[in-house]
Amino acid sequence: MHQFARNSALLAVLCFSAQAVFAHHDVEPKDAGEAINWIQEALHSFSNVKVAENYIVYQQRDQSYSIILPRIANISYAEQKRSSYPYCVFWRDYVSDGPTHICWGIKGHKNSERFGAALEYLSGEARQKTQVEIDNDWAHFQVQLKALRESTTKPTMPEAAREHQVLAEYAFKEKNTDKAMLEYTEALKIFSTWPEGQFNLATLCGEAKHYQCAVLHMKEYLALAPDSSDAQAAKDSIIIWNDKLSAFRAAIAPESAAVQPGKTPR
Repeated sequence: MHQFARNSALLAVLCFSAQAVFAHHDVEPKDAGEAINWIQEALHSFSNVKVAENYIVYQQRDQSYSIILPRIANISYAEQKRSSYPYCVFWRDYVSDGPTHICWGIKGHKNSERFGAALEYLSGEARQKTQVEIDNDWAHFQVQLKALRESTTKPTMPEAAREHQVLAEYAFKEKNTDKAMLEYTEALKIFSTWPEGQFNLATLCGEAKHYQCAVLHMKEYLALAPDSSDAQAAKDSIIIWNDKLSAFRAAIAPESAAVQPGKTPR
């Protein structure tokens, strides 16, 4: 996993003025391109700043950090007194116990406001993209599930999917969670009616606190194996993960808190 954006020097006890929520009606990027430019301008003191699909990745000295865009909420900024880094932007990642922040040396708060506005814009875009992927995965699964139920013979896993299965299981044995999740995902893109793969990916996603992924794949597991001995435990896991997702959605926009994975918010 990417390491969350934090630096021991920035986690020292600092004297902040009162935090303020960004007033995005005053400053808002017109599109993703402008948002990326604002991010890069604000992080000018860091090298190799990159905005990836779901991350802002940047380096300071020999360390690499990232901000995970779909999980960002409660963006604000504060001025630090008696510091060489006068402005900080704070945000909350739903897997974190407390707010995370980044500071940089600038004169005035224009860049901090722009950074916050850009972070909010790109986070919203990333969340929408994630939801579309969830919806597409569920629709694809329904097609394969229908074919499975109508078939008179049990389908065989294609060789391409089996190769990803081998790599996923080996990565899991080696405790390489990222690699295991990637390979299970690739296997299920090809052969989504593989119950064990759905269960294993859901479990790994849940442990990694990727709750939308976890809920989706556990739902797909239950559709494939509704009478399994661990069906109730799987249902209980979905309840817990959905509760965590609801709390996060409420932090972003209270009216979206009831939206369930697999359904696009209105």
